[in-house]
Amino acid sequence: MRLVKKIVKSVFKPVINNYKGEVGEAKVNSKLNPLLFGKVEHKQINDFIIIDNNGKSHQIDHIEIRHNGIFCIETKNYIGWIFGNDTSDKWMQSLYTGEKHYFTNPIKQNKSHIYHLSNILEKKYHIICLVVMVQNNADRIHSNSVVNLRDLKNYLKYYDDGTYYTTEEMENIYDTLISKRACITKKEHVQNIESTQRQINEGICPRCGGQLVKRCGTYGEFIGCSNYPNCKFTMKNNGDI
Repeated sequence: MRLVKKIVKSVFKPVINNYKGEVGEAKVNSKLNPLLFGKVEHKQINDFIIIDNNGKSHQIDHIEIRHNGIFCIETKNYIGWIFGNDTSDKWMQSLYTGEKHYFTNPIKQNKSHIYHLSNILEKKYHIICLVVMVQNNADRIHSNSVVNLRDLKNYLKYYDDGTYYTTEEMENIYDTLISKRACITKKEHVQNIESTQRQINEGICPRCGGQLVKRCGTYGEFIGCSNYPNCKFTMKNNGDI
């Protein structure tokens, strides 16, 4: 019976996770809807897949272009208590049953997306990293880049780093990004991710194609790209990006 449960879990877990991800993205999308914001001038791109110069695909949940900034939004729909910060490689999910799970730091994941978006925009614009916790459980996450879904509206409305884009600039940014949208399926994107992991295992930087080499930093040894500082891809010795 235990073996059967294990097999069933392995089969249905990816399906359930994918469903939860889509539900979370839909909830954020509804919050970004201009009907809820009122008369807010903005440009919005959802479920944006791009191909980088090395043929690798990257899926971005939401891009919100406003007068006060360009927001690259990663959506997380985890239940329970979530613990993490800007620099940790893994965040922890603690369920109410006491069960614990670890997942890749979505801030680092999102900053990789920002790197590729910045290249598309020829590094002319500052892109803001934002992770939205759909279950409103961001209170134990120590980062200014993470907000609860219920706070998203006010965060976007009152964000102010001195940036101001004209309507024409917003349209140009939107058009430039849309022109780079890849026409591939999510299945092909998943296959691309698997290919990227194989590449990492072979010591090849998935971001620029350079060689991955061992380095020593403030917090000990890590793996970095040989093309640093032009490429700042890093990961732990255990393979965590």
